[in-house]
Formats: sequence, structure tokens, C-alpha cells
Amino acid sequence: MFSLYFILTTKKVLLQGTLKDGLYTFPGLKSSSHYSANSLSFTGNSATINLWHQRFGLCHFKSLKQILSSCNISVKPDLHFCAACARAKCHQFPYPTTLTAYTSPLQPVYTDIWGPASAHASNGARYYVSFLDAFTKFTWIYVLHTKSQVSQAFKKFKVLVENQTGHKICNLQTNNAREFLVLTPFLQQHGIHHRLTCPYTHQQNGFVERKYCHIVDMGLALLAHANLPLKFWAEAFISSVHIINVLPSPILQGDTPHHKLFHTTPRSL
Repeated sequence: MFSLYFILTTKKVLLQGTLKDGLYTFPGLKSSSHYSANSLSFTGNSATINLWHQRFGLCHFKSLKQILSSCNISVKPDLHFCAACARAKCHQFPYPTTLTAYTSPLQPVYTDIWGPASAHASNGARYYVSFLDAFTKFTWIYVLHTKSQVSQAFKKFKVLVENQTGHKICNLQTNNAREFLVLTPFLQQHGIHHRLTCPYTHQQNGFVERKYCHIVDMGLALLAHANLPLKFWAEAFISSVHIINVLPSPILQGDTPHHKLFHTTPRSL
């Protein structure tokens, strides 16, 4: 059986071939690469892995390599970075890193509230508020029943930290939540500048929000290891904060938050 391919307008024949074993063959057609249907292998000039990545709808490189390997298709080595994937699949663009350097404790203190917890704590609490010193990365945690207890927790924290460190709180950075806005008169009375983040920019409070992930991950790991129910999350989180404060930190070039703040090693170590 013959097959003809021609231009409809001029009726000029472009290709002419025969049907053989269910496939059309064109003896006069030359190609720079050859494909074998039996072995599923390509010879000649092979494409880069980035090109195959585009052909398969920008799929994951690991899955792509598995497909190419199973088909015995060799590819040229190439960079495995795809700008289109980075733009389309990222949840949020990077936020500029602050260049501000602090030279003493409590110059700013970051704070935020975590909760509500999925389970009540053993004392009935469902929230906690943490305070993070920007200079030493030392963290304090207070368990709360309601968000309205933030004001009371901060007053306790202020007396404690200023007596222990000998430094005064210069700035308190919070978001615009109502429970923090009620602190403004008290802060003004004690000469503390209340720094508010811009609306919908949680990145400006990124230090304390990343610390939440650290505390929660370690706390849940402690509960899982001890086979304890979630109602003991408060005890686990408080223990996690103590451990984090005495562990070496890459941000502090291997120093610990406790040593950087108090210049001593805790007796528990």
C-alpha cells in the first residue's frame, strides 16, 4: 500500500512511501537520528535533560530520570534548575534579609502568639506567647488560656528579663493584633518603642515565626518519643525552649543563646 503526502493547493508530492508491518516507510527521507521501536533507544544527538523536562510538562527530575532510564534514552548532563518551575511552584517569593545588626540584648524583642492548640493542655491552656531576643536568640515562653492574657504575660516577662540581664527592653516588635495593641500605653509609659509590622507581612516577624516551627517540631517529637498524649504539649514545649536555649546555634557561630545572654553555661549541662 502506498502513501502520498502532498500540498493541497499545488498538488505537489512531498513524500511517497509504502506500508510495511503496520508502519509507513519513506526510503527517501533522511534523519540525523534513528529510533528503534523494539529497543526504545535513541542514537545520534541526544537532548539535554532540561529539554526532556520541558517535553514532559516540567515534571520532577527524579521521575524524569526514571522514565529515560527505563526507555534506555541517554541524555546530556545539564543543570537541573528550571526557572519556570521556580516561578510557578513556589508558594511565596523570597523576602529580603535584614541587614540590621544588634550589639546588645533586648534592643528589640520579637513576640507573637501560637494557637489555638488542637487539644487543651493539662492546665486547660490553648495558646502560648514567646519572646525572642534578636541579639542572643534566647527565647522565653508563657502558656496562656486566652489571647487576652498576653498583656499580663509581657509585664511578668519585662520584670524577669530586666532583673536577670541588667538590660532594659528598648523595642518590642509585634504584629497588629488587638491583644498586642492594648500594650501600647504600658510600653509608652516605660519608654519602650512599640514596633508594628506592616499588615500581611509576617516575614517582618520571621525570627519568632520560624522559632514556632522549631519549638512545635521538637515538642511533638518529645511527646511521640515518650508516648504521651497531646494534653501534655505545654510541658513539652517549655522543655523544648529550654533545650533550644542551651544548644549551639549556627546563627551564633556555634555559641548557645544561654551563653551569649548570660556569659555562663547552665548547671544542667
